Amino acid sequence: MFKYFFSVVILFVSLSSQAVQVIAHPTVELQQLNPAQLRALFSMRQTQWPDGSAVRVFVLSNDHPLHQSFCKEQLRMFPYQLDNIWNRLSFSGIGTRPYLAGSEQELVKLIQLTPGSIGYRSASADDTGVRIIEIL
Repeated sequence: MFKYFFSVVILFVSLSSQAVQVIAHPTVELQQLNPAQLRALFSMRQTQWPDGSAVRVFVLSNDHPLHQSFCKEQLRMFPYQLDNIWNRLSFSGIGTRPYLAGSEQELVKLIQLTPGSIGYRSASADDTGVRIIEIL
């Protein structure tokens, strides 16, 4: 009975989470980031790339399953925690919220067209036109 229950739990967890890739515009020179650097970029604390160019962050809405997977798996935080950080920055006038895309396809297209941009997508998506950034 325990083996059956454990198998069902594993299956449910694997179905509920999506594999997520961090992607950037092809002109972004970084190929790897550690988790702390990734959190700094998506929490809008790091606003420039090492070459001095501006970072432009693109995300999906908080209720999108891919955004939820990205926050939990890559950033190790819940979407509402990230949203609270963005709200504090924008309401205090210190910073701005990231750009919100309406769909995963739109997010990828915006990253392809916007120099200095970073975002995420499903790992199963096509590699054309973006740089895949490895998270160490």
